[in-house]
This record gives sequence, C-alpha cells and structure tokens, in this order.
Amino acid sequence: MNQPLQRPGLTPALHVLPDMPAIWQDLDLDFDSAAERLVRRHDADGALRDLPIMDLRLWAVKNGAGRFALVPLAGHEPERPLRSTAFSQLASRLGAPAEFVRDKLPAELQLATLNYLLAATDRPLSTQLRLRGEEVSAIVSERYAPLDAEAFVEALRSALVDHGVLDAVRVRALTTGPIDHLRLVLPGEQATVKVGDVSHLGLDVTTSSFARSSIHVSGMVWRLVCTNGLRAPSSMGSFSFRHVGESQRLRDGLRDAVPTALAHSRGVMGRWRAAVGTYIDEVASVIDGLRELSVGERALVGEELRQEAQVKELPERVSVYDLVNAITASAHAAEPLRRLEVEEVAGTVLHRHVRAA
Repeated sequence: MNQPLQRPGLTPALHVLPDMPAIWQDLDLDFDSAAERLVRRHDADGALRDLPIMDLRLWAVKNGAGRFALVPLAGHEPERPLRSTAFSQLASRLGAPAEFVRDKLPAELQLATLNYLLAATDRPLSTQLRLRGEEVSAIVSERYAPLDAEAFVEALRSALVDHGVLDAVRVRALTTGPIDHLRLVLPGEQATVKVGDVSHLGLDVTTSSFARSSIHVSGMVWRLVCTNGLRAPSSMGSFSFRHVGESQRLRDGLRDAVPTALAHSRGVMGRWRAAVGTYIDEVASVIDGLRELSVGERALVGEELRQEAQVKELPERVSVYDLVNAITASAHAAEPLRRLEVEEVAGTVLHRHVRAA
C-alpha cells in the first residue's frame, strides 16, 4: 500500500481545506426559485472577494496549523489557507505534481518543493486569489473573467427572457459546488416516445466560480419517468465559453447559445423517437467499445440492460432506445460532473446509431 513518505522527526503531511461540497438535487422549480437557491448556497460558502497579486514569487507556502497556507513575504496580508482546488491550481502553475506533493511527502518536503519552484520561476507570476471568507478557493490568471453565481443566473435569466421561454421552463436538477449546473426543461415541448414514457426538451447550463469549468450550454432530452438526462454530444448542440476576457462576452454568449442549443435539442428528440425502432447487434461488443466509460461504468450499463430485460445474461440484440436508457440510468451513480459526462456519452451513442429524423 502506498503511504506518504515519513521519516522520524519529520512533520506529517500538510492538508488542504475541502472545496465547496458538490450537491446534485433533483427538483421541480421555476427558474427564479432555483436561481435563488443556487445563490444562497454560494453565499453560505463564504463572502467572495478577488485579491490581485502582482507577483506570486513574493509570497510563500507555509504550515498554517497543519494546512497549506499562502502568506506574503512582506507581511502585508494575513496567511490564507488553501482549499483543494486552489492547491491543485498552484501546483499546476508551478509545474509540480499536485497529488504526489499533497499525498506522498512530509510537510518539510512539501514546503521545500513548492517554495523552491516559486522562487525559481524566472518571470513575475501575476495572478488573482479567489477568496471565500479568508480561504483561497481558487488561483486564477489576471485574464480570468468572473461570472459568479448571482451574475450567472441574472445573465441566464436575461437570455431566457430574450428567447421568450422564462415562464415556460422548469428547473429539474440543480448542482452546486466547484461546478454549478442547471437542468432546464420545457414541459410544453414533449414527446411520448413509448406509451407512458414522456420526454421533455431541455437545456443543461454549467459553469464554475472556481475556474473548474467553462460556461457550457448543451441541448438535452429529459425522460420524465426516471429523470434520466440525454445530452447532445459535444459535436452537436454543445457550446462553451471560457472564463477569460470580458464578462460581457460570457453574457452575450449565453444569449446566443440558448436558442441555438434548443434548436439542436429538437434534433436530439427526433433521433430519440427513432431510437425505439432502431436495433444494435452484438451489444456486449458495443458496450466494451465505449472507452469514454470506465470498466466499472461499462459493467453498470450491462447490469442496467439485464435488469430492464429481466434476464441473467446480456441480450445479443437491443434497441438503441434501451441501450441509451441503460447508459443514462447508470449515470445516476456518478458524482455530479461525471454524471453529465456519462449522459453525453449516451448522446454520442444515439447520434452514432440513429440517423437524423
């Protein structure tokens, strides 16, 4: 078993503070109620402030009560403990293997490694510390364009108003944490794919206040009976805007992406309806070929198919509809960001095997 390197007389490894917890919640709210909930959760995580740093080489990493902390050499700011994301971003900026330094070295070597790399950098390291309270939640470049929780939901609301769908959407899932995600569905645009099996048109909108994600807008189809989400693949109806430049660019991007992604999600719905009558042979080989999924995730897809068919062995032939449902059902077991990635794999399978309606 791998254990942190430890020698007599050396201090145990320093720790990082946890990030804002990732929470996925299935719900049924109007947009404004869901937006308020998202903003409240971020408010509870601590007051947000950006601290510009002209040259990070004039700061040091220190032992702050057993935790990694940043402190200026001039002593003009208090020491600020690092959260997990901020530590990883600092290590990446310095070219250090974050997990190895964090998990495998004693405190003396952790500090020596990071401070040596800070001092050895041959150019100024201008940056921004994203603070939550007194904790460093993220370390970003001076080019970072914020669109934090309150500004983000305001910009998205404006885009929905401009497109005339604010009153029509329902928020059926909300994720908060290092990654924020709103799943918007349009109950007025639905299709009965099978008897008793209704799917709604929708959008997934994802962002981050911690430089963990660009703003993503993706068309999707939401299955009412089991709350499965089927996301458009990145090659079809998925749009991204990095948090760089001006914040207005992000607002403008959202305004344009909402109607465009909705148009693409109608294409996904057409393929979804056609998937019921489209079949795949050699299912085991097809599942094994889903290399975007881990071995465990592929096994879970097979288990979902067996349970749905009420058989002990994996069927040789299934409809694309059943295979896609198995993938989206397996996504429920994943952590929030990975759940969205698995649902996009389902969209890729649909796009690969079913022609546009």
